[in-house]
Amino acid sequence: MNLSMEIALFLVLIILALTFLLYWEHQRRTEQHDYFQWLCEAAGLYVFDYDPIHDTMRLSAACATALQLPEKIHPFSSAASQASTPFAQVGIRFLKQAMQSPDETANLCLTYDSSHTCFYRVTAHNFIDRKQAVHHTIGFFYDVTAEMLREKRLERQAAIDHLTGVYNRGAVHELIRLALKDQTPSAFIMLDIDYFKSINDTAGHQAGDEVLCSIVRVIREHIRHTDIVGRMGGDEFCIYLPNVPSREYAQILCERIRSTIPSEISYGNQQHPVTMSIGCTISRPTDNFTSLYSRADNALYQSKRQGRNKVTIDDK
Repeated sequence: MNLSMEIALFLVLIILALTFLLYWEHQRRTEQHDYFQWLCEAAGLYVFDYDPIHDTMRLSAACATALQLPEKIHPFSSAASQASTPFAQVGIRFLKQAMQSPDETANLCLTYDSSHTCFYRVTAHNFIDRKQAVHHTIGFFYDVTAEMLREKRLERQAAIDHLTGVYNRGAVHELIRLALKDQTPSAFIMLDIDYFKSINDTAGHQAGDEVLCSIVRVIREHIRHTDIVGRMGGDEFCIYLPNVPSREYAQILCERIRSTIPSEISYGNQQHPVTMSIGCTISRPTDNFTSLYSRADNALYQSKRQGRNKVTIDDK
């Protein structure tokens, strides 16, 4: 074997060795990628990796499926304008939003259509090179829809009076406090069932509960969907009327509720009619919840002093 053949054979062996090494490295990377994909899917993680130098976004298979995007997006910076579907645009915006606050955990909302919304918890991290430039942003998110819906349900349950289904005192206080910031004319009405204790004593607490629920039904039949109804405790209710057109509007509403209740609600074997005493006040620019409540409560007290089953509008 001459020298040239030996050199050629040596080069072939080197090429074969390099090919084997490259193949082995490719297989190793493929296996690592498969392991990584499996781990992400098993943990319920959606992973993204953005390379700002090459403007390339890579998504795990699960992430790509969830966002309805390809696993590789290039160029990413202009991808939203080139997206083929409206939802693809939503997915691109979601990823950009996810990278806005690195090393912070945020809850982001993704709306698939008018009836399907998911909530995700997102975390991202910027990897810095020696020149203090970002060379990769890697992040992940996972579905927390069930958790968020459960929290919202618990918040709502905490704000609702379980018997009547209207807001409880704490929720009323907060809602009116926020509403008063608008500085628009509003009215606050206090309503109290006359001789409610005798209803419980003579007809029983179940009858009393039925009366309370019937009161709420009558109130809701007469108010707007923007008005706030609450149970302040016991047999005492309130109505907050935002953007009330006039004092007369509030007075007419109070009289309608007062006059309707005896004709629609009764209790006991003798079907005794139920009546209510009502006090109302119109808001002032300097009002807070306490001052508004105090005036309406004083007006309610005046209705009771005048014989009950009356409406008093505070004019002070």
